[in-house]
Amino acid sequence: MKSDDRREILDLPPDVRTLVGECELTGKRTIFTRNERAVAILVSYDEYTALRETLAISNDAALRAKIEAAEAQVARNALLLAEELTGERVANDRLRLVETIEAEWQALGDADRDAVRRAFEVIDEDPIIGAPLFDPLRGYWSAAAGGVRIIYRIVAEARFIVILSVS
Repeated sequence: MKSDDRREILDLPPDVRTLVGECELTGKRTIFTRNERAVAILVSYDEYTALRETLAISNDAALRAKIEAAEAQVARNALLLAEELTGERVANDRLRLVETIEAEWQALGDADRDAVRRAFEVIDEDPIIGAPLFDPLRGYWSAAAGGVRIIYRIVAEARFIVILSVS
């Protein structure tokens, strides 16, 4: 696998900066062609991250099974408050965690627990901070906390966020 080539936006020609700005601000995609055949596409970094997360999670059968089992817990209302897990109350108190998160929490090291605790605070404050996943995982979000992936979904009608996996 080749390493990524990084370029400073300000070093690019004005027309390219305009394309990148449109992509970043509006989500507009630009397809580059050669002889009428698509060869590359410009997407925002957020969309790229969401696509990579969707592919990684879609290809992880164990994680997909964990999400499915977590949804069954949500259906049974087998939920914890974040405070019950971490011992600390989050500001908006909108987080709900499936019960199996407790075992995942216990398996984390201290540094990862601290990172997850901070991520919970950020997600509670701004749930769209994570990467929104694409089909077949549409409706789910993924957020990184140190070396840990947090999978959650926003339950708008109930006004809370349910954390489905911390691994």
